[in-house]
Amino acid sequence: MQHDSGTPPRTTTPAPGTTDVHALYSRLLGNPQANADKAISTFQEEFEAKKTLFMEKDDKVVSTLQQIPAQLSSAKEHLDNNLSGTQSTAVEKLQALQQAITANSQAREKSANPTRSAKEAFEKDINDAKEAFDQEMALRHADVVKQYVGAFVNQIDSY
Repeated sequence: MQHDSGTPPRTTTPAPGTTDVHALYSRLLGNPQANADKAISTFQEEFEAKKTLFMEKDDKVVSTLQQIPAQLSSAKEHLDNNLSGTQSTAVEKLQALQQAITANSQAREKSANPTRSAKEAFEKDINDAKEAFDQEMALRHADVVKQYVGAFVNQIDSY
Protein backbone atom coordinates (compact mmCIF):
# COMPACT_ATOMS: atom_id res chain seq x y z
CA MET A 1 0.00 0.00 0.00
CA GLN A 2 1.23 3.35 -1.01
CA HIS A 3 0.22 6.78 0.21
CA ASP A 4 -0.49 9.71 -2.02
CA SER A 5 2.85 11.23 -1.26
CA GLY A 6 4.67 8.40 -2.82
CA THR A 7 6.40 7.23 0.32
CA PRO A 8 5.94 3.72 1.55
CA PRO A 9 3.92 3.36 4.75
CA ARG A 10 5.80 3.04 8.03
CA THR A 11 5.85 -0.07 9.90
CA THR A 12 5.46 -0.33 13.65
CA THR A 13 8.52 -2.38 14.13
CA PRO A 14 11.44 -0.45 15.48
CA ALA A 15 14.46 0.14 13.38
CA PRO A 16 17.42 -2.10 13.97
CA GLY A 17 19.44 -0.96 17.04
CA THR A 18 16.57 0.88 18.65
CA THR A 19 13.88 -0.36 20.90
CA ASP A 20 10.81 1.59 21.68
CA VAL A 21 10.79 5.33 22.44
CA HIS A 22 10.40 4.81 26.19
CA ALA A 23 13.44 2.67 26.30
CA LEU A 24 15.40 5.26 24.34
CA TYR A 25 14.27 8.06 26.67
CA SER A 26 15.03 5.88 29.67
CA ARG A 27 18.55 5.38 28.44
CA LEU A 28 18.99 9.08 27.69
CA LEU A 29 17.14 10.56 30.64
CA GLY A 30 16.99 7.77 33.12
CA ASN A 31 13.81 6.65 34.78
CA PRO A 32 11.09 9.29 34.09
CA GLN A 33 9.32 8.61 37.37
CA ALA A 34 12.58 8.86 39.32
CA ASN A 35 13.44 12.06 37.45
CA ALA A 36 10.00 13.51 38.24
CA ASP A 37 10.36 12.51 41.90
CA LYS A 38 13.83 14.01 42.02
CA ALA A 39 12.60 17.24 40.38
CA ILE A 40 9.70 17.46 42.83
CA SER A 41 11.92 16.84 45.86
CA THR A 42 14.50 19.37 44.58
CA PHE A 43 11.71 21.90 44.07
CA GLN A 44 10.39 21.21 47.58
CA GLU A 45 13.87 21.61 49.09
CA GLU A 46 14.45 24.87 47.24
CA PHE A 47 10.96 26.04 48.17
CA GLU A 48 11.56 25.29 51.85
CA ALA A 49 14.97 27.00 51.72
CA LYS A 50 13.45 30.10 50.09
CA LYS A 51 10.53 29.98 52.50
CA THR A 52 12.92 29.84 55.47
CA LEU A 53 14.99 32.68 54.01
CA PHE A 54 11.88 34.80 53.45
CA MET A 55 10.60 34.01 56.93
CA GLU A 56 13.96 35.06 58.41
CA LYS A 57 13.82 38.24 56.37
CA ASP A 58 10.20 38.68 57.42
CA ASP A 59 11.23 38.27 61.05
CA LYS A 60 13.86 40.96 60.53
CA VAL A 61 11.32 43.18 58.79
CA VAL A 62 8.75 42.52 61.51
CA SER A 63 11.24 43.29 64.27
CA THR A 64 12.33 46.41 62.39
CA LEU A 65 8.70 47.45 61.98
CA GLN A 66 8.07 46.79 65.66
CA GLN A 67 11.03 49.02 66.56
CA ILE A 68 9.79 51.92 64.41
CA PRO A 69 7.25 53.33 66.94
CA ALA A 70 9.91 53.38 69.66
CA GLN A 71 12.37 54.99 67.28
CA LEU A 72 9.76 57.53 66.21
CA SER A 73 8.90 58.42 69.80
CA SER A 74 12.60 58.71 70.61
CA ALA A 75 13.12 60.95 67.58
CA LYS A 76 10.08 63.04 68.55
CA GLU A 77 11.35 63.38 72.11
CA HIS A 78 14.79 64.35 70.82
CA LEU A 79 13.23 66.88 68.44
CA ASP A 80 11.00 68.27 71.20
CA ASN A 81 14.02 68.61 73.50
CA ASN A 82 15.98 70.36 70.78
CA LEU A 83 13.04 72.61 69.97
CA SER A 84 12.44 73.51 73.60
CA GLY A 85 16.19 74.05 74.01
CA THR A 86 16.20 76.20 70.91
CA GLN A 87 13.09 78.00 72.10
CA SER A 88 14.54 78.69 75.54
CA THR A 89 17.81 79.78 73.94
CA ALA A 90 15.88 82.09 71.63
CA VAL A 91 13.92 83.51 74.59
CA GLU A 92 17.16 84.04 76.51
CA LYS A 93 18.73 85.76 73.51
CA LEU A 94 15.67 87.97 73.06
CA GLN A 95 15.71 88.90 76.75
CA ALA A 96 19.43 89.68 76.55
CA LEU A 97 18.78 91.78 73.44
CA GLN A 98 15.96 93.62 75.20
CA GLN A 99 18.21 94.30 78.20
CA ALA A 100 20.98 95.51 75.89
CA ILE A 101 18.54 97.83 74.12
CA THR A 102 17.30 99.18 77.46
CA ALA A 103 20.86 99.66 78.71
CA ASN A 104 21.80 101.33 75.43
CA SER A 105 18.79 103.61 75.66
CA GLN A 106 19.67 104.55 79.24
CA ALA A 107 23.30 105.15 78.30
CA ARG A 108 22.20 107.31 75.39
CA GLU A 109 19.88 109.23 77.70
CA LYS A 110 22.70 109.70 80.21
CA SER A 111 25.10 110.82 77.53
CA ALA A 112 22.41 113.05 76.01
CA ASN A 113 21.72 114.76 79.36
CA PRO A 114 25.20 116.29 79.68
CA THR A 115 25.11 117.22 76.03
CA ARG A 116 21.68 118.74 76.44
CA SER A 117 22.82 120.54 79.61
CA ALA A 118 25.92 121.84 77.84
CA LYS A 119 23.80 122.98 74.90
CA GLU A 120 21.34 124.73 77.22
CA ALA A 121 24.20 126.37 79.12
CA PHE A 122 25.77 127.49 75.85
CA GLU A 123 22.45 128.92 74.62
CA LYS A 124 22.02 130.69 77.98
CA ASP A 125 25.52 132.16 77.68
CA ILE A 126 24.73 133.33 74.15
CA ASN A 127 21.44 134.87 75.29
CA ASP A 128 23.19 136.56 78.25
CA ALA A 129 25.87 137.88 75.90
CA LYS A 130 23.24 139.20 73.49
CA GLU A 131 21.39 140.86 76.34
CA ALA A 132 24.60 142.38 77.70
CA PHE A 133 25.53 143.53 74.19
CA ASP A 134 22.08 145.04 73.67
CA GLN A 135 22.34 146.85 77.04
CA GLU A 136 25.83 148.06 76.20
CA MET A 137 24.67 149.27 72.81
CA ALA A 138 21.67 150.99 74.40
CA LEU A 139 23.95 152.70 76.93
CA ARG A 140 26.37 153.79 74.20
CA HIS A 141 23.49 154.95 72.08
CA ALA A 142 22.16 156.88 75.04
CA ASP A 143 25.64 158.36 75.63
CA VAL A 144 25.96 159.30 71.97
CA VAL A 145 22.49 160.81 71.98
CA LYS A 146 23.33 162.60 75.20
CA GLN A 147 26.55 163.94 73.69
CA TYR A 148 24.76 165.10 70.55
CA VAL A 149 21.97 166.62 72.57
CA GLY A 150 24.56 168.22 74.86
CA ALA A 151 26.54 169.50 71.88
CA PHE A 152 23.36 170.73 70.28
CA VAL A 153 22.32 172.45 73.50
CA ASN A 154 25.79 174.00 73.77
CA GLN A 155 25.58 175.28 70.23
CA ILE A 156 22.20 176.72 70.89
CA ASP A 157 23.49 178.36 74.06
CA SER A 158 26.39 179.77 72.21
CA TYR A 159 24.19 181.51 69.70
